[in-house]
Amino acid sequence: MRRFVHPFGPATWAGVAIAICSLASRADAESFALESARGVVTVRQPAIAPDGSRIAYVRSRQDFKTNVSHAELALIDVTGGMPRTLTRERDGVSGPRWAPAGDRIAFTAIPAKGKPPQLYVLRMDGGDAQKITSVPGGVGDFAWRPDGSGFVFGSLDERPDAKAAEKHNDVFEVTDEHFLTREPSMPVQLWTVDADGNGAKKLTSGKASLPREGSASMTFAPDGTTLAYMQQPDGVFAHFTKSSVVVRNLTTGAESSPLAGKPASVVVYSPDGTLMAVQEPRHGSVYLQSDVVVRDAATGAVKADAKSVDRNVHWFAFADGGKSLAIATPDGVRNVLWTIPVTGGAARKVDLGDVDFGPDASVSAKTGAIAFVGQSPSRPPEIYVLPQIGKPPVRLSDENATFAKAYTWGKSERIDWKTDDGMDACGVLTYPPDYVARKQYPLVLVIHGGPVSTSTQNWSLQAQAMAAHGFLVFQPNYRGSDDMGDAYLQAIVGHVTSGPARDNMLGLAAVEKLGIVDQKRMGVSGWSGGGLQTSWIVGHTNVFKAAVSGAAVNDWYEQAVLADINEEFAQTFIPGVSPFTPSGRAAYRAESPITFANDVVTPTLILSDTGDQRVPITQSYAFYHALKARGTHVEFEAWPRAGHFPTDPVGRESVYRAWMGWFDRWLK
Repeated sequence: MRRFVHPFGPATWAGVAIAICSLASRADAESFALESARGVVTVRQPAIAPDGSRIAYVRSRQDFKTNVSHAELALIDVTGGMPRTLTRERDGVSGPRWAPAGDRIAFTAIPAKGKPPQLYVLRMDGGDAQKITSVPGGVGDFAWRPDGSGFVFGSLDERPDAKAAEKHNDVFEVTDEHFLTREPSMPVQLWTVDADGNGAKKLTSGKASLPREGSASMTFAPDGTTLAYMQQPDGVFAHFTKSSVVVRNLTTGAESSPLAGKPASVVVYSPDGTLMAVQEPRHGSVYLQSDVVVRDAATGAVKADAKSVDRNVHWFAFADGGKSLAIATPDGVRNVLWTIPVTGGAARKVDLGDVDFGPDASVSAKTGAIAFVGQSPSRPPEIYVLPQIGKPPVRLSDENATFAKAYTWGKSERIDWKTDDGMDACGVLTYPPDYVARKQYPLVLVIHGGPVSTSTQNWSLQAQAMAAHGFLVFQPNYRGSDDMGDAYLQAIVGHVTSGPARDNMLGLAAVEKLGIVDQKRMGVSGWSGGGLQTSWIVGHTNVFKAAVSGAAVNDWYEQAVLADINEEFAQTFIPGVSPFTPSGRAAYRAESPITFANDVVTPTLILSDTGDQRVPITQSYAFYHALKARGTHVEFEAWPRAGHFPTDPVGRESVYRAWMGWFDRWLK
């Protein structure tokens, strides 16, 4: 099951408590730099075989000469040994799924440059992968039929007026698309195809759409007669917030669901088909905390839920033969695993030692073993297996062993403080690797985006690179973060900018009480929601010597009308008013950094992608001109990329280089 991916991410000083949870640095290792990470291997999407004997996963490496990341499918035995490569010279390898019998693996890949991804099947007894589909809209999510005879999959509809568009008659109707949209938002339809590639057939038509991205969208009942999937009203990305569960009888084609009309983002069947586990927003909005509810598959009646966990759910699956539900959530500055009986009862946190449970995971149908991406402070993530609940996890892959041992890592500590209204808050402080006790160092706040996200103690390229440059790096988890429970997350509503800013400054005060911060050399920074916080903070305090504001929501009104996550997103966090009324506009202005731009004196670097549909670059332009008009030292760098953050190796590294270079310039 794939997790839902979130579309983004001074008052009286309170006391501070510190819990040290990190690995000490190696005195004999060399210093780490941004370019040092070019050889890091990324592992993701582990898929454990039905019999629990092997794990397939996707690993990727960066190629800075061609500026692409090369992904391939790898296979490793749970008993250990070296992984072997299953695919070669295939682009865009993603989403491995084992056939129910364990004799084949299906995955998606790009057949040729500029073409959409298609479905492939690789036999485990040898030979090359066979391309199964050739649909014009490509293949997104997919699922094996329970008998292994074929698949269902999602594919984007073709534009009905494609021929007219080729002749330049390419006008289209605009609804809730972002301002960079250049063609109509087509729905994703449900298809079926046999395992040998024959019998491809579209099962749905019309405006309704499977989710465009970001969630597991389909799951078979064990008997193969019905399919549960997520459906939104149309193909507009912003309308994923209106997704609900549809159950389709594959024999009659009839659609029904006891959950029809209820907002949801992910659904899975229990092994016996009698239950459904559904990820549902607690407050009716997928932008806030989501819980998992176990429901009777026939009636929709609630059998159990994970509300007692009181954390935002990132991943879940039936475990222990369907007797329990495994749930992954953030918790403080860790990522943890819980189990809860499907018949109801208390949730129990699983002891994983010093390993954190990453959101990519899968469960063996036969043994119940869980394959997952394990995280730690001392190295990039690796593939782990949890043989069974109650036993310690075992690291299987060693993709980054040489890298992890080659450099000195700064230690990380958890920092705790109280917000101005008495809530518990926490964050992560990373030290320079050559830290000397009682010496004072320059400090940089790196504020996460989202806002529904969490900074953890796990290995971070950016934090370690900054620490290697001699900075203390503080990553606060402000209200709206999903690591401290629903009340903490919900506290951001109505105070989407001002509330978190107070939390971040109180967190900084807690770090300052340690006596190790050079208060004349402090910087503040962040991307997206972190950029929003940065722009706001420098408009309300002059304690920082430099700032980096990346892809910032500087104007909530513009966010509500131009972004792909638009009006509903803004109204979730600034509720009860419309941005199109005088009082609503005033409420939006009150929480917008652009309103206070004339108060900014901090030298500021603005960063953005030119093709950012999530937080349009128009907001960065406005903030730049406002600071320039005021006479504040401001510089603005943009990347000619589509998306909210550069995904290519050169672009990604150059963002971090500009970010860190700005603080080298002003804080050293």
